[in-house]
Amino acid sequence: MTVLPIRTVGDPVLRTPTTLVTEFDTVLGRLVTDMIDTMYDAPGVGLAAPQIGVGLRLFVFDVDYDPRDESVPRVPRVVVNPVLELGPDPGRPGETQRPGGIQRPGETQRSGETQQHGPEGCLSVPGLHFPTTRALAARVRGVDVTGQPVEYAGEGLLARCFQHEVDHLDGILYVDRLTGEARRAAVQALREPPPTPEQARAAGEYLRSLRRSAGSVR
Repeated sequence: MTVLPIRTVGDPVLRTPTTLVTEFDTVLGRLVTDMIDTMYDAPGVGLAAPQIGVGLRLFVFDVDYDPRDESVPRVPRVVVNPVLELGPDPGRPGETQRPGGIQRPGETQRSGETQQHGPEGCLSVPGLHFPTTRALAARVRGVDVTGQPVEYAGEGLLARCFQHEVDHLDGILYVDRLTGEARRAAVQALREPPPTPEQARAAGEYLRSLRRSAGSVR
């Protein structure tokens, strides 16, 4: 198991658009394995290559696992060279689609709506969480670590994860998506000293409690 340092806001790599992966070899396989180990150790539900200082277009994700419940299986997935699509109907016949996205406490999702609004955080912006509007449904198409086509689609947390991670690959942080009071609060918070380890741990506990609460209503 190899856990890599996660780059945080202020690191230029997080603001640099990534390049396409062109070599599918053992080096790429080792990178993906290290990214998965790092994601689970954080813990997080997704991790993009720039977050560990690698400027390649790929991310890993697992929105269903629970770091405090070993009975919940870990099913990590990787999407290399992803193409993101947003829309109200993420599924088509023949697609690989996870049943029903998770709705977080505090998230707004009403029948017929195409957006979701709820708390979002980032391993690269530790200790901060802000209400962020995202598309309710999303789909990613790309390839796996061997170069074989993959496609995933869903709503809620899964769709939020896809949008968040693809943003990373384009040099965008979720705080760039904020508006109004949330954006002003984020700007102010980022001017302040980074959170202490205790504050970061408390923030992690908060996110884990949200995940547990969301899982109880699946």
